[in-house]
Amino acid sequence: MPSINEVTFVGIDVSAKTLDVTVLPSANGKPKRRRFDNDGAAHTALILWLNLLAPVRVVCEATGVYHLDLAYALDHARIALMVVNPRRAKRFIEAQNRNTQTDAIDADELAQFAKRMDFVPWKAPSDAAFTVHKLGRAIGQMTKHHTAVSNRLHAALATAHTPNSIINTLKRELVFVERERQLLFKECNELIAADPDMANKLRLLMSTPGIAEISSPAILAELIILPHDATAKAWTKYAGLDPSSKTSGTSVHGKTHIAKRGNPRLRSALFLPALSARTHDPLLKAFADRLVAKSQNQTSSGRCRSAQATAQHPRHVQNQLDLEQKSPLRYPESTCGVTEDLLTG
Repeated sequence: MPSINEVTFVGIDVSAKTLDVTVLPSANGKPKRRRFDNDGAAHTALILWLNLLAPVRVVCEATGVYHLDLAYALDHARIALMVVNPRRAKRFIEAQNRNTQTDAIDADELAQFAKRMDFVPWKAPSDAAFTVHKLGRAIGQMTKHHTAVSNRLHAALATAHTPNSIINTLKRELVFVERERQLLFKECNELIAADPDMANKLRLLMSTPGIAEISSPAILAELIILPHDATAKAWTKYAGLDPSSKTSGTSVHGKTHIAKRGNPRLRSALFLPALSARTHDPLLKAFADRLVAKSQNQTSSGRCRSAQATAQHPRHVQNQLDLEQKSPLRYPESTCGVTEDLLTG
């Protein structure tokens, strides 16, 4: 393995039509910059150029679908590539305190990211796994479309003044969307069944309480593109279900909540299975009830401390009196036994 001093660092800013490429010099000097088209022929030219600089480490952002063909081309050419989360790249670029942003400057900063940050190589999923991934997302979009058409049909039927032509059009559209969704669902299940690894993963998913035939392909479609050696913590963070809290000094104690910084499609696919398991599985129901009770106790303790602090500080008491004079609302008794009479002196 080459030492870090022997590696050439490359940043690529990807757009729909072009690739802005920056190569950091191995010694003091100006970076090398080139622009390529974002198509197959240009990808080949870029790979030939990068092979002259080998070994290289390339960083680009995940830009929807525009980076995918480039990523697969670099992976097939065995060029080390890291596909970085756009939010993480944005924070890194903002830390440089630049007043100007262009595609070339973004490529410069991505090259610096490759040099300064931990490099995590991108691993291309198999063709079958990627197809299942895209089918799962297409099924999700069709499901949303089906719901939207159903709502429009419901609204149209709510009044007798809606023309029959509109109602018939919505009914035909609803039948069409449902038929296409079922065809995609069938194709997705056939691909999974034909691949032993994906079939085993689907079987394990369906062994989880709350996850059944409808939800399991949607969940698998989002997880199948992750590295096989990803840890449970990495999967949790990818879903945006990792806990997030904010504490600062003695006055800021934020409530712990899920981060919601990960994959919203995966969270959406997990929501109904989690709700079903919470309702019907005895062990999960008991666990959830315990968490709710703990949260309520913490909230009650916080209200108790707030009431005691108000009673001990005259200025706070006066503010409370002023507020009550402006509003007819009265405040209920605190859960710690401090009544409204004590709060108002």
